[in-house]
Amino acid sequence: MKYYAAVGDKRELSAVVVTPPVRALFSYFYYKNKIHEIHEFLNAGHEAFLDSGAFSVYNAGAAVNIDDYCKFVIASKCTIFAGLDVIGNAKESLANMKYMFDNYGLKAIPTFHMGSTLDDLAELIHGNYSYIALGGLVFSPNAIARCDAVWHYIITHNPKLRVHGFAVTNVEMMRRYPWYSVDSSSYKSCRRFGRQGILWGDFTFTTVQEKEYWLMLETMGYKDIANLTNNERYFLYDYHSCQSYKILAAHLGEINKHKNFDYLNAQLKLF
Repeated sequence: MKYYAAVGDKRELSAVVVTPPVRALFSYFYYKNKIHEIHEFLNAGHEAFLDSGAFSVYNAGAAVNIDDYCKFVIASKCTIFAGLDVIGNAKESLANMKYMFDNYGLKAIPTFHMGSTLDDLAELIHGNYSYIALGGLVFSPNAIARCDAVWHYIITHNPKLRVHGFAVTNVEMMRRYPWYSVDSSSYKSCRRFGRQGILWGDFTFTTVQEKEYWLMLETMGYKDIANLTNNERYFLYDYHSCQSYKILAAHLGEINKHKNFDYLNAQLKLF
């Protein structure tokens, strides 16, 4: 399982690139005027996943011009990139996929959003795609039940399909399904919310408050955490949490090679 850290600026990226494997998700929403930073990242031999940022744009009440996005994808030199979604409209999202291919030769990764229909999912599962994404899980009610149904359909009809989970680093969700890749910005939670998940001990993922995190860092050998600047502390939080997700994803990927997912094979009602 591959883990992509969702980044928005150089400060966040600095904690992601320290230890390989280095993978980051860049959003067109944040990077449309910073394409040189993506070039620097790729030139260093790292792996980038480019997202259209449709969800962020939608929340901002704005829109993305599809031609501008296509030109950016080409100029970015990213080989892994999502299609331009129309939130809440699977048909228009697929129409955008076709437009990107027909007009620019870009074969993007389509996204199935929670709340879409079985027919929408079937069109991706049986289409000419080797890699799709699932989106909208974070804010989906009954996310586990919905994901069980989606994964049941995938495993039943196209078990070799590679599936990416947008904003999926909930540990239960990571463990439950055979993701090919996931991303999220959760590694930044401590500086944003004062609490953080970190891998500790025997592949146990623990959520701790900031002061508890200080004590953990001190057991690693860091000293005087309280006397560091905010930026220095934030770097340590981001780095070690990002490492936790990298390690956990790699660990689960190895387990999934031998894991039995029969619990997803029961017939389930989709939505």
